Amino acid sequence: MRELSASPSPHRGGTHDDGVLGYNIRVTITSNPAAASTLSRADSAPPRTCILGTAGHIDHGKSSLVKALTGTDPDRLPEEQSRGMTIELGFARLELPGVRMGIVDVPGHERFVRTMVSGATGIDLGLLVVAADDGVMPQTREHVAILALLGVHAGVVAINKADRADAARLAAVTEQVAGMVRETPLATWPVQAVSATTGAGLEALRALLQRAAASLPAATESAIFRMAIDRVFAVAGRGTVVTGSVLRGRAGAGVTLELHPPGASCRVREVQTHGIGAEEVGPGQRAALNLTGIDRDGIERGMELATPGCLQPARYLDARVQLLDRRARGVPSFSRVRVIMGTWEQTATIVLLDREPAAETGDVPSEIAPGGAGYVQLRFRAPVVAAQGQRFILRDESAQQTLGGGVVLNPVSRRIARREAVAAATALRVMDRGDARTRTAEAVRTAGFEALGDLALACRAGVEPREAAALRETLAHEKVLVDAGGRSVHRAVLESARNRGIEYLRRRHAQQPQAPGIPTERFVGWLERRAAAGMGKWLLAALQRDGDVLVQGPFAFLKTHRAALSPEDGRLIDGMIAELTAAGMDPPEFAKLACVAGQSRPRQTRLADLARSDPRLVMLAPGHFASAESVAAFAAAVRELGAGGRRFKLADVRDRLKLSRRPVQTMLEYMDRTQATRRIGDERVVN
Repeated sequence: MRELSASPSPHRGGTHDDGVLGYNIRVTITSNPAAASTLSRADSAPPRTCILGTAGHIDHGKSSLVKALTGTDPDRLPEEQSRGMTIELGFARLELPGVRMGIVDVPGHERFVRTMVSGATGIDLGLLVVAADDGVMPQTREHVAILALLGVHAGVVAINKADRADAARLAAVTEQVAGMVRETPLATWPVQAVSATTGAGLEALRALLQRAAASLPAATESAIFRMAIDRVFAVAGRGTVVTGSVLRGRAGAGVTLELHPPGASCRVREVQTHGIGAEEVGPGQRAALNLTGIDRDGIERGMELATPGCLQPARYLDARVQLLDRRARGVPSFSRVRVIMGTWEQTATIVLLDREPAAETGDVPSEIAPGGAGYVQLRFRAPVVAAQGQRFILRDESAQQTLGGGVVLNPVSRRIARREAVAAATALRVMDRGDARTRTAEAVRTAGFEALGDLALACRAGVEPREAAALRETLAHEKVLVDAGGRSVHRAVLESARNRGIEYLRRRHAQQPQAPGIPTERFVGWLERRAAAGMGKWLLAALQRDGDVLVQGPFAFLKTHRAALSPEDGRLIDGMIAELTAAGMDPPEFAKLACVAGQSRPRQTRLADLARSDPRLVMLAPGHFASAESVAAFAAAVRELGAGGRRFKLADVRDRLKLSRRPVQTMLEYMDRTQATRRIGDERVVN
């Protein structure tokens, strides 16, 4: 066992202790977690773990109540102790029969709502504290709203400072609280009068907390680990340490994690939870992770550690938001808001896509009214990370007022144009109300041609990786997902790409009716920019297989397109085809054709382009054309000569067709290039 002295992070400004690897305190890291544990081993079943978060107005005694319950003062900053006000998150541990509870104490002042939300991230239980002498105050109401918006549905209400009130006052405050929480999830929370000063009611409060913890649903085991970082510091001799509440999954020593949003890789060297060395940490636990492979200066509060491959930073995310009804005005589309999610806070532009329920007119509304809900896109200046189903809080740009909250539906989106708003909202409504299969299909659809692994798909669809893999197979069997060059792509995405490609060609043909087509490489590049790298040629091949697009020479064009020829061009191209058809398998060079010789250089270039795009002609080599009919006859003769895998030489073809060496060599080299034949030394075989 080794004792280490921890030094404070320079941008944190003070001491603070959450019962796990703290700083400016003496902490213990041991390679033997069992030896570090001070808990009794009498019970064979391990204690249930959960995280309790406090809430309530400033000076209502949250920190003093935590101290009375646990014996640990969560206010450790000198400024907090001198002012009697919580500024940063405080931490303590409460041991109850069968329950090990980590406590996160949050500030109650309105200036520290961001810190309060950070502390409320990942909590399982809430402890709402209301002072008996003050009663319900503004921050009491705001904290209640935040708990409800974050989905904290279990907890206890403590009427603190009961020693300062008589029975009538306690009854009045209890009634106040009941009225405040009546239409929120907190309406079912038990209420207990207590005094942190005298200790009255503490045992009853502990019993209620134990009962609330016992009623929590069992934590869902997940293959994805996520932890929002609320502190980062250095421990002498050990390096970088981060702390936070485990949101999902498990992690232990030796595990490789990703730090987001930068996406840097790091490795967990050692783990503690609630001040005890551990082999791993999981949901319902506070955790301190000693990291290697990354410097402390590269980590900030608000970042997140996660299993590699599950999260992807993005500047756009789509969500459903719910506004509080306390505002006199609604939230206009394109206004600036503050988004608090996990332990990070970012300013974003909120773009309203549709109201909920949907407006029958199909028009995009200009604002969400107080108390209303809607589907929105949040646009950030810098990338953020989130997962489907994750909750967040909205505040006004000046951080003076909580506007409401929401839930993430599409954590990795693209900028949605105004003309796409209603369709995008319809898709979000499907994601919001659908089951796991529907969410998975929609997640693949919105990803377009992006190749999603099972971990990434799980985070975007709100399912487990194993479930994502099974649902992907089901959707493929149902032909909802199809294979596109090794990528699993939604059928609607392929159909959209196909239609957009056809429409693009149609526009270009209308703009340049005299052109034989679009240069194939340009069309492939256009397709690729709207799909994904490497998908342009595959999409062009798919359009060719469907018969909608033809590729002739260097041009791609719709099968219905014919270049608009001038009378002179029409006369010359008809003459060229007649001359080449008559020449058969021994056509003259392009420049020596009777209809070409003597023409101007621009006219010759124009005729060459028309010849390269005309399906009646084949370009065997630069400046050398033949009729498609003659090329087909030559190929048939070669296939007959090489039937059964027989090898043949140029001379064999020459003798069979009674031709000179020059035209036979030109034709065979064309067949080699088009992979109709394959050369082996001086011989060839038919592919």
